[in-house]
Amino acid sequence: MIGCSCSNTPTKKRRIINDHLGHVEKYYHSNRHRILPIHSTGMREVYRPCTTSDKEIIQKKPTSLIRQKLQQYIPILEWLPNYKWKEHFHGDVIAGLTVGIMHVPQGMAYASLAGVPPVYGMYSSFFASSIYMFFGTARHISIGVFAVASMMVGAARLRLAPDLPLSASNASSVNPADYPLGEPIDPLIFTSALTLLVGVVQVIMGVLRLGFLTTYLSDPLVSGFTTGAAVHVFTSQLNKVLGVKLPRHEGIGMIVRMYRDMILSLGSVNFIALGISIFGILFLDLGRTFINPMVNKFSPIPPPLELILVIFGVIISQIFNLHDSYDIKTVYNIPRGFPSPSIPRLDFLPALISDAVPIAVVCYMFVMSMGKLFAKKHKYKTDATQELYAIGIASALSSFFPVYPVGASLSRSSVCEMSGANTQLYTVFSSLLLLTVILLLGPFLEPLPMCILACIVIVSLKSLFMQVKELPRLYKISKYDCAIWLVACLSTVLTDVTTGLVVSLVFALFTLVLRQQWPTFSNEVLHDETPRQHIPEGVKIVRFGGALHFANVTLFLDKMSESIGRVPEGESLIEGRTIILDGSPITNVDTMGVDALRDVFNDSKKSGVQLFYCGLPEDVLSVLRMDENFSSLVPSSTFFSSIDQCLLSLFQQQSV
Repeated sequence: MIGCSCSNTPTKKRRIINDHLGHVEKYYHSNRHRILPIHSTGMREVYRPCTTSDKEIIQKKPTSLIRQKLQQYIPILEWLPNYKWKEHFHGDVIAGLTVGIMHVPQGMAYASLAGVPPVYGMYSSFFASSIYMFFGTARHISIGVFAVASMMVGAARLRLAPDLPLSASNASSVNPADYPLGEPIDPLIFTSALTLLVGVVQVIMGVLRLGFLTTYLSDPLVSGFTTGAAVHVFTSQLNKVLGVKLPRHEGIGMIVRMYRDMILSLGSVNFIALGISIFGILFLDLGRTFINPMVNKFSPIPPPLELILVIFGVIISQIFNLHDSYDIKTVYNIPRGFPSPSIPRLDFLPALISDAVPIAVVCYMFVMSMGKLFAKKHKYKTDATQELYAIGIASALSSFFPVYPVGASLSRSSVCEMSGANTQLYTVFSSLLLLTVILLLGPFLEPLPMCILACIVIVSLKSLFMQVKELPRLYKISKYDCAIWLVACLSTVLTDVTTGLVVSLVFALFTLVLRQQWPTFSNEVLHDETPRQHIPEGVKIVRFGGALHFANVTLFLDKMSESIGRVPEGESLIEGRTIILDGSPITNVDTMGVDALRDVFNDSKKSGVQLFYCGLPEDVLSVLRMDENFSSLVPSSTFFSSIDQCLLSLFQQQSV
């Protein structure tokens, strides 16, 4: 038996490993024409490299239990002392400044969706992202305001804390019966209380370890829901684009009623506002489509188109005095400095629970989906439970200021990752830039036309609307996934954002029952009589015992990752390892199942491990063949009708 001992010194350990690898390589080349079963060779084990690097052996020191717990719940205590300044600092600075530039126009634009003044969007992003840096495990996501959560907050505020009527000149003329909470509530007091409750809900979910519940928010559900929410966001911005005043609606059919009012008000359109809006939309869309790809050839940092448009809008507004001369609504007032902290009101929190729970789930859903995406790409792990604590604590602590709930922004997170961010230290630089704007530059943005902010929101929705292109692929792979997408989108459009999320989630869970109600039948018989003791060294058989769908795809990926093996950065697994996935119990797959099978193959390929799929039913194989994303990456030679045939093929390849 050839082994590796971690008790050796690092230099000696490296010399022993190199010697053993040389012996193994010589043995393989001299004996590859003879393929013997493991029981006849006399060798029970071959060399497998230690998965602990020299660097880790040197740096790893015993830590106290208290310190381990602190590092678990406050991850910055672990990564900041080990920060690689030469390797990571430059990328974090560039990414931080780039994201900070995006925070300013997006914070102002999304605040209008939440029904609060523009500056409070910047407050929300500043406080939440600064606190998240201490507790979060995702390195590349940008915490702050984003469109979907802003829309949900705005809908809740409109329903529970509507604006005072213009006729109410004093408090005596206000009828408390007209307000759901019994009295008129200032919008900022309402959003701060809602933010506190959202944070408490997320922390409770973390204590109860309910992060797994987001597993049931499948990709088609999230895609359909966000597309439906984008319709609401788009519609809410049209009054600013047209320069008209429209009443707000809620409940079933609210979108239809809003478009009815818009058509009736076309006679009073402000054409100056419409012209500025058309220019702004074309500038942003054409810039992203044509200018950004050209710039990407020379620099990973995209040009700050939103900021350029904001500066242009301020200059034009100042020159032509748009507010007074053309009745163009502007930002008007941005107070300089920070508001003083205050304890959120607690007396009406029970009335907010029905809104706080879905907002908490949606905010966490965006944090985890983006966090897992970049963690997989950059080979690190995110902790689902710790992320609940992180976003919950950030919301709860920031609620002492006039803010509203936040999550992870899709656009800013993508730009953050592309700009070269390595750790959450980039947040320091984005927060410093935001702080500069809040303390010094805020009054310079007061002439900014509101229609410019509407343009920023509308163009940011393009990627959400483009999700409609997923429907043909969903229909080919799984009719259930296609139905989930349509129900999620239509229920959100025809009702409101919160109701749409509940309806789509219930329907997605109901499809799990339908999938089991009508299983597929086949006369196909898979012959597999391979004795397990005849399986050669280095070959591992893994069996997944059930249909592969959105509810169990995370478990499948985790187990397959364990089988493939994770090693520290800079090391690689010994070549020649093979994993055979016994897919005979996988009676059906949905879209996320197909993507999981593709991702597992890709991961094994990067790790130097051969992966074969054996015994998959014909119904599953036909779905995989139809999907271009899968078939373009996974070759047909990866599939075998049984484990016997796969092992026979391996013996034949080795004996050549």
